[in-house]
Amino acid sequence: MSLEISKNNSKENDVDENRKDKNVRYLLESVPQLEKIFKVIGKIGEGTFSSVFLAYLKSNPNKYYAIKQLVPTVSPNRILRELKCLKVIGGTDYVAGVELCIREAGNVVFVMEYLYHDKFADYALNMPTGELRDYMRALLTALRRVHQFKIIHRDVKPSNFLYNRQKKKYMLVDFGLAQPLDSIKSNPSISRNQCLDERNKVNSLIKDTKKSTDNRCICLGKPKVCSICIMRPEQNVNRAGTPGFRAPEVLLKHHPPTTAIDVWASGVMMLCILCSSHCFFRPPNDIAALAEIVAIFGTEAVQKCAKALGKKFICGADTQALDLRDICQKSRKRKRNPNSKSSSSVLQEDYPDAAYDLLQKLLDLNHATRITAEEALNHSFLKS
Repeated sequence: MSLEISKNNSKENDVDENRKDKNVRYLLESVPQLEKIFKVIGKIGEGTFSSVFLAYLKSNPNKYYAIKQLVPTVSPNRILRELKCLKVIGGTDYVAGVELCIREAGNVVFVMEYLYHDKFADYALNMPTGELRDYMRALLTALRRVHQFKIIHRDVKPSNFLYNRQKKKYMLVDFGLAQPLDSIKSNPSISRNQCLDERNKVNSLIKDTKKSTDNRCICLGKPKVCSICIMRPEQNVNRAGTPGFRAPEVLLKHHPPTTAIDVWASGVMMLCILCSSHCFFRPPNDIAALAEIVAIFGTEAVQKCAKALGKKFICGADTQALDLRDICQKSRKRKRNPNSKSSSSVLQEDYPDAAYDLLQKLLDLNHATRITAEEALNHSFLKS
């Protein structure tokens, strides 16, 4: 879920009265204590696991807050993880904190600082070099803070990194999918019984193929599935994140994930800005997402990435890698809808070489060699 709190949603103006009454009534009935402290204006955002409301203090009408109401069926462990992130990590280095947490029966709400912010589409098209430097420095500072606590955010994207362009304020929000590195097991979906079942399957397979000297797959390119492939265990890997911002190792179902997946997502955000596009990758599914990455980085590079992860990536066409700088320059010069409000505001000036060098390092296909948030902050583009 993204904490979508936009300037266009300011105050009560954009809250539909009928929906407002219904949603606010449900919130206050679920957590009656809120009514003693806050005047709730209305719902301003929602996702799969929560809804966000705008409210102000009754004792101070000029102080606004975002109230995040979690769905009652959300796992207690998940709630605890998010609360720990907000409490321990948040409140500094552009990371959202929590002011108050209230639990009423099965209902839990987080009260957080409210930040007016611009929509990504409004500033991604015309961000000059200096502003891009400040933006990426703030984003990577927030990620460094999170990663110092051995936490993966797992859903880094524009709507989760709020930016008030006028006041130069930033905030990394929504730790609903965040996960500590030490809680991620190497084989999370395999139980003892499953292991025994798989062992029996393997023993059976060995008996059936004991005369064979080569147990490699023999069905490649054929209209059938061989016994080798049938006996392979299913790859159940949590692919948290938003389509278009998932790292290649996530798409290739590599486990366990690392903090490098957050760095990749920050690179995609930088790519959008350098291309003057609010959404560069638009995949409908993970296969399409891999195809889009192949179209940019080439077949050979993605195959090397897969091999480093112990995977085998097969592609029907041999696609050559494109130059990221050339892509960005051509994208900014492309023809746009003349009726679009943004058509006349696209930035025409080019960015320095250092910006493209940082982009290349953030979008390193190999998660093991991808630059870290700490290293990125020492890059020449952000240090200048």
